[in-house]
Amino acid sequence: MKHPLFAHKPGRIALIFFVVLLLLVACNTSTISMSPGNGGIDTTSIGSGTQGGVQVFVEPDAGESMITSAIANAKKSVWVEIYLLSDRNVIRALEEAANRGIDVRVMLEPHPFGGGPSPTRTLDQLQAAGIKAQPTSPSFALTHEKGMILDSQTAFIMTSNFTRAALGGSSGGGGVTNREYDIIDSNPQDVQAVIAIFNADWNHTDAQFNDSNLVVSPVNSRNAFTSLINSAHSTLLIEAEEMNDSGIEQAIASAAQRGVHVQVILPTPSGSSADSNSQGIGVIKQGGVQVREDSLLYMHAKIIVVDGQRAFVGSENISTQSLDKNRELGIIVSDSNVLTTLEQTFQRDWSDSQIV
Repeated sequence: MKHPLFAHKPGRIALIFFVVLLLLVACNTSTISMSPGNGGIDTTSIGSGTQGGVQVFVEPDAGESMITSAIANAKKSVWVEIYLLSDRNVIRALEEAANRGIDVRVMLEPHPFGGGPSPTRTLDQLQAAGIKAQPTSPSFALTHEKGMILDSQTAFIMTSNFTRAALGGSSGGGGVTNREYDIIDSNPQDVQAVIAIFNADWNHTDAQFNDSNLVVSPVNSRNAFTSLINSAHSTLLIEAEEMNDSGIEQAIASAAQRGVHVQVILPTPSGSSADSNSQGIGVIKQGGVQVREDSLLYMHAKIIVVDGQRAFVGSENISTQSLDKNRELGIIVSDSNVLTTLEQTFQRDWSDSQIV
C-alpha cells in the first residue's frame, strides 16, 4: 500500500526534493555568513557606507587636542586598542581619566615593527596609574589597529597612532609629521561591532559582529578592498603608505585599464634608501595609474575614495600581512561631508606631491 505522501507520484516527489534542496542551501548560507572564522559577517559583500553620526578630522591640521579633549570629556569609559602609544599628552590624559574613576583600558602592540619607545615600559606606566593595560592578542602577527571607544557610545576608527608624528607634532622634539585621517563614529551598529571586537581581543576569543561597513583584518579586508576598487566607474583616489600586495595592485591597475581615472599618493622614500613600494608602483603605472609621492608630509594615510560616493578609512595598509594576518580596523563611509573633506585634502596633497 502506498503512503499518502506519495499518492500523486512524480509531482509530489519533485516538490519534496525541491523543498529539501532549499533548506540545505539556506542552512549552508547561514553557516557561511555566521561562522566564527569570519567574524560573524558575510565576507562576500561590503556595506553601502556609514552616513549620519560620522565625521572626520585630518592630521596634522587638527592636532592632538581632538584626542586629549575626547578623553577628558569621557564620563564612564575609555577603551584603546592601538599599535603605537607614545604621545606624552595622550598618556597624561589617559592617566587623568583613570584618576577620576573612568574605566580606562589599553591594549598595546608589544612588538611594533622598527622598535621605538618600549611598549612594556608604557604598559607599566599605565598600570601604575590605575589603568587596565595589557599587550594585544597574540592571535595576530601584529595588532596594527588604531581604535578608541568612549562611553560605549562613540568609536574612533583611525589611521593615526597616538604618537607625536601622527597627531600634529605638538608634544616632544623635532621629527616628521604625518598625513592622517581619523573617523569619529556614533552610529550604534558600528560602535557595538567595534566594542565586540575590542572585547574579543581583550579576552583572546573570536570576534563575533555583524556590520558590513566595518573593514576588519584578517576577516574581510581583502574582499572589501577588492570589491571597493572593482566598483569604481569614474574616479579612484588612494592615499596609502604601502603598495605591497599583488592582488590589490592588479585590481587598481584593472580599474585604470577599464577607463577609471586613478590617482595614487604614496610616501617619498626616506633618505637614500630604496623605495619599498617600487615594484607595486611599477605594476599600477603599467596599467595607466597616475602615481605621486608626497615630500611635504609623510603619507601614513590609508584611504580609498570611489566615484566621490563611498570611501574606506582605516588602519589597513595595501600589504599582504596587513590584509591577511594583522588585526586591523577600518570603515566604509558614504557621508557627504566626510567625502568632501577626504577629496579636498587629497587634491591638496596631490598638488604638493611629485610625479613618480
